[in-house]
Amino acid sequence: MDFSQVGIIGSGTMGLGVAQACAMRGVNAVVVKATPGSTDKARAVVDKALDRAAEKGTLTGDEAAAAKGRITLTDQHDAVKGCPLVIESIVEDLETKQALFQKLCGIVADDAIIATNTSTLSVTALMSVCSNRERIAGLHFFNPVPMMNLVEVIHAFETSDEVIAKLMNFCKQIAKEPVLVQDTTGFIVNRLLTPYILNAIRLLEQGTGTIVDIDKAMSLGAAHPMGPFALADFIGLDVVNAMAHNIYDDVRQQYTAAPHTLTRLVLLGYLGRKTGKGFYDWSQKPPVSNPALQRPVA
Repeated sequence: MDFSQVGIIGSGTMGLGVAQACAMRGVNAVVVKATPGSTDKARAVVDKALDRAAEKGTLTGDEAAAAKGRITLTDQHDAVKGCPLVIESIVEDLETKQALFQKLCGIVADDAIIATNTSTLSVTALMSVCSNRERIAGLHFFNPVPMMNLVEVIHAFETSDEVIAKLMNFCKQIAKEPVLVQDTTGFIVNRLLTPYILNAIRLLEQGTGTIVDIDKAMSLGAAHPMGPFALADFIGLDVVNAMAHNIYDDVRQQYTAAPHTLTRLVLLGYLGRKTGKGFYDWSQKPPVSNPALQRPVA
């Protein structure tokens, strides 16, 4: 089964990234802004991304123009009514997502698949508020979506095998590599990645190494494309903090608890690249360690 059109709820970085990935592979994307209001900003972001892809040679100019034409932006949830697949990509809050899933169940067809792009929340918890639960699943994309090949396809408690097969094929249709994952907090990547980042922060707090040296050690010693602090800043420290709390609530193990430094940075609004500062000051070229972290951090 090929999907000719998908609905996407959420016009943030991930929602627009999924829309771009679909449009680049010939799939029409109906993107619904999660809150009422103009979609001009979202249109400018996705158009710029496609123009950049054309400049880099990833797409031709004609292909970029065609991809733009496949993306519809609106603030009306009813716009996804005829979509056979709707992907939710809104704020990482369980109650907010549950309310959206209940709403979508009253909009889309009974056999339409509803998928969540959550990174750590329980897909089964989202399924619990829905009718026709067998059509609920997870599609966890990675940022930046057009460049990252992996998608975790999440099999929740009552997801049908037929729906999983359709989602695996959909991922391949848009040139992504799917892996099948059971509904465990953090799935595969974040279940392994989050404690890794948290442990790096603890090494910093203990004075084992500096931000730059810990990152360099993991880049050169473990062949990682970037170290844990640069990666955390890229993901967003608020997202890392949320992942830590969600995993800790599940396993209640100290190694999954958010360290003080992470909590303090989030409280101060130092969220990484998207705010200009996190563990690094991204306004500098090349980025340097956040001056606030040059003092003792424990």
